[in-house]
Order: sequence, then C-alpha cells, then structure tokens
Amino acid sequence: MFTKNSIVAALSVALFSTAQAGTIVSAVDATVLSGGPGIGDIADTYNLFGLFNDYVSGVTDFDSYAFTALHDFEYKGQEWFSNEGTTSSVVSYDLGKVQNIQGMAFWNEDGTGVGKLNLLGSTDGTNWFSLLSNLRPTDNTFEVAYKADIYSWQSVALRYVKLEMSACPQTQPASNILIACGIGEVAFNASPATTTVPELNPISMGALGLGLMAVGLRRRRQD
Repeated sequence: MFTKNSIVAALSVALFSTAQAGTIVSAVDATVLSGGPGIGDIADTYNLFGLFNDYVSGVTDFDSYAFTALHDFEYKGQEWFSNEGTTSSVVSYDLGKVQNIQGMAFWNEDGTGVGKLNLLGSTDGTNWFSLLSNLRPTDNTFEVAYKADIYSWQSVALRYVKLEMSACPQTQPASNILIACGIGEVAFNASPATTTVPELNPISMGALGLGLMAVGLRRRRQD
C-alpha cells in the first residue's frame, strides 16, 4: 500500500533524477584593483589562452572539464602577473550578468603562484560578500603544465567575483622567479536554472499515480 511517505519519496526520486550538473562560464571582463596594471593582459586569464582544450561558455559541463583541463606553463601571452615586486593583488571578474554561481576553477600560475586566496561576490560590483576565505591554492610544479584548483560554495546570485591574492609568489626558491602574483586562468561554475519545473521520469510518474489512487481509495472506504 502506498503511504504519504512513499509518495514523497517518489517525488524526491523524480526531482533528483533530473538534477543537472553545472555548466562552465567565462568572465567577459576583468579589472585589476590593486597590484596592477601588471605584466600581460588580464583578459588572458579568462579568454581560454593557455588552456590545452577549449570549452563553450554556458554549455560545457563544468566538472568534466575543469577537473582535468591543463594550462600551459609557458607565458607567451597566456598568463597575467601583478606588478613586479608585489606580493599581493586584487582582481575583479565580471560575468556579464547576474546568474547563479556555485563555484570556480583557478589555475594557479606555476612560477609565481598565489599562496593565499579570498573569494568575494557581488551583484553590482560595489557591495561585496564573502564566498570563501583563507584558501591555499596548489603550489604547482615550476615549468610543468598545471591543473586547476576547484572551489565550491552554495549557489548564489552574483555578477562579479573578486580575488584577493596574497603570499605571492608561492613557488620556492623564488630567487630566480618573478616576484609577483600570477594567474593562469579562471572559470566559473553556473548552477542549473532553479525556475524550471523538472519533468518526472516514467517510474516516478507511475509510483506517484498509484500512490494518489491508493489515497483516493482509502478516503472512499473511510467515507
């Protein structure tokens, strides 16, 4: 016999069975707030330059791409560095519109890696709230292609993401490496649209239908 709990369970299965993975999205602009203008073009940290494989912003699955994608260790106009001699820097990325974001991929440059990272979000670029703090990005091996650090947070509506970087450069010994904060690439994890009503799969629809029929029969018997 179907009970109220079994109906709820069927609905839960239906909802979870239609869950979608997040999609990877790129920024459309960036601003160096401190430690700049820096060396190189800050746009090279979000325009896919240096990544061995491209993705389609707003289409490609975030997890399947970001967890495996490698970034070239060669500079060649594919990375950005803060002003020489700086050990901290702040950069703000503009995603172009307010959208639900649940994480970020950060390719920490191999030679001038960021030692400490704070992430903040904003809808207007003026009022900021904390996403994650006191992060310690991977100290990637010098002159070796590197993977991204993946950071996740509860999905939140935002348009701007600010990176507060310090303890640069991370790689040691630093005597023959540029003293600066280096970024290879950043990309963001957009969560699925929450306004779309998910479709029930056939099994869950059948279970729900039988459950409702059972409830109806029980009510008739009680009457």
